[in-house]
Amino acid sequence: MKMSNFTYDWPLVGNQQITEFLEKSIQNNNISGTYIFNGPDNLGKTTLAKSFASALLCSAKESGSGRLPCGQCRSCHQFKQSEIAADKGAVQAEIGEGHGDFHVIKKEKDKKNISVEQIREFIRVLSMSSFLGGYKIGIIKHADSLSVNAANALLKTLEEPRPKVVIILIAEDMESLPATIASRARVLQFRSVPTDTIYEYLINEHKASRSQAKDLSRLALGRPALAVKFFENKDTYTFYQEQVNVFLDFKNQTIGERFLSIESLLGKKTTGQEAVRIAGRVLQVWQGALRDLLLMEYGFFNIIQHQITKEKLDALKPLFSLTDIFRLFKAIEAAEENIFYNVNPKLALEEVAVKV
Repeated sequence: MKMSNFTYDWPLVGNQQITEFLEKSIQNNNISGTYIFNGPDNLGKTTLAKSFASALLCSAKESGSGRLPCGQCRSCHQFKQSEIAADKGAVQAEIGEGHGDFHVIKKEKDKKNISVEQIREFIRVLSMSSFLGGYKIGIIKHADSLSVNAANALLKTLEEPRPKVVIILIAEDMESLPATIASRARVLQFRSVPTDTIYEYLINEHKASRSQAKDLSRLALGRPALAVKFFENKDTYTFYQEQVNVFLDFKNQTIGERFLSIESLLGKKTTGQEAVRIAGRVLQVWQGALRDLLLMEYGFFNIIQHQITKEKLDALKPLFSLTDIFRLFKAIEAAEENIFYNVNPKLALEEVAVKV
């Protein structure tokens, strides 16, 4: 049945080509069994996946017109409850714990990979009959962190798709997924959002001042969800500034002082995958500060990311040659690779610090 006359209110800033594609898929009743939402973090991939799932599950879809999701039907009410349950990271199979036809899994706390046991349970739940007689929808967050056995277990399900079962994989680096999985999915590539679009969004939707919107839209580097986090959470914004300043202060510090600064970023009691996660974010921030120094070297002062620390960048610019900058880029890349291969995160950051 071809559907028409629906209106949508997608919770996404930018990437309009993706929402248009999803709308056409719903209108024409042409829903794929597997999707991959791929792209950098903080672009709204998971939020849109949940909204898409809610639209597919909404009872109003059968009417052929109106707002989708409607927000009023039994499915929509249950879906709101399920978002709370899904954020806990467990597969919720009971209708009383949320929406019985919607399930989300992600890495368990302090685990490097999504385990085969998680995927088997996920598959088991999706294989059950629909509670409301419609779709069964599952979202796999951090899908690029599936273990080998988990990926193989999932592949068997994708090879024999069930009617009205939709699986959405959320990935930041699709190249980490087996090609056999990617080849069986509809891949939707999310792109960084223009700074001007984020600037207008912060002003119009979040009532940010023009100066706030200017700084945060640049700082977010194309990631609207990150800009909102900075705006709404002072601690997030302050910690980001601390990460930038730690890197920019290295040049005027002793080795011992640099190591103490790194320890303050990671926290003395932070271990395991939490330390890995923080260290990975820190390296991304340092890479951004280094990119600004490179842009300044070529005279592109108006497009640097960290306008909030421009005075400090101006003071440091004469102390970094192009050779220094490219050498540090390589050091950061090496640190990221070392962390991936289980080198102690603190040691990986210290390796970069001694080369500044």
